[in-house]
Amino acid sequence: MTNIPGGPFPEGEVRAAADRPPDELILQHLGAAVMLCWSRLPLGTREQILNQAGDVLGLAPASREEIVTLLLRHSKAQWSAEKMR
Repeated sequence: MTNIPGGPFPEGEVRAAADRPPDELILQHLGAAVMLCWSRLPLGTREQILNQAGDVLGLAPASREEIVTLLLRHSKAQWSAEKMR
């Protein structure tokens, strides 16, 4: 695979499929990143993410209650860690 000048990948960043992490791992990292910045996202964005999470093709739907419970657990753990500093 060759780099295209002005393409989205810096020189040397294009990797063969065998060298890339699986999509599932990438999505886990993305999900974790969303959780870490959840409290700083605008309310409309949060609502859109929650609505979309229940409607992802190819995955068993997660209920809104399950997602919110996870976010609350994470927020509580993050608050506790900051309090201990």
